[in-house]
Amino acid sequence: MRRSLLSILILLAASCATRQPMTGQVAADVDRKLSTFAYIEEGKLATFIVDTRATRYRGKDAYIPLEIAIANRGVKQLTLTRESFTLADDKGNRYPCASPKELLDNYDFLDLDRDLEELGGIVFNRFGALTRYPSNFSPTHFAVREGQSRTVIDRVQLPKFGYVLDMIYFPMPATGLKGHAFELAMTAPELTDAIFVKFEVQ
Repeated sequence: MRRSLLSILILLAASCATRQPMTGQVAADVDRKLSTFAYIEEGKLATFIVDTRATRYRGKDAYIPLEIAIANRGVKQLTLTRESFTLADDKGNRYPCASPKELLDNYDFLDLDRDLEELGGIVFNRFGALTRYPSNFSPTHFAVREGQSRTVIDRVQLPKFGYVLDMIYFPMPATGLKGHAFELAMTAPELTDAIFVKFEVQ
């Protein structure tokens, strides 16, 4: 018995000796992932997804893109505008959506960000029984050059069992991106409470 106890103590000491020191960093409190870059909040009334694949390339720019997917599962209609979305950083700062004019005047990557979209493929099966509706809260330089004046959609009426995919923009958070957690809130007149997605930019 004594020999067994001594063996256990030796093993414990050895394991403690090889354990790596703590870094002091704690994993962010974020929502469940659908992919490396996509985070989801799924409720009875609506599903809200935020994707940061394009975001991670914009750490030094004035604005950041967030790809979003919204599915209406429980209300007759969801009314969405750019004012429906607010970004918050982990220091309590809040940011409204950037306007089309701000982006066209001060941001050069509108077309490239669209090339980095990935949510369409990710939600293809998840939203397979739903109907996709048009949504385009942000412009692209290509559309402006081609004279497509109706590219931007300011208000989306999303019926029950419908979904949208879109790219929205916010001012660069005061905290920067790396090592911080963020929360994107979505509100609508038809929702009693906002829906939040907590995420980080890897």
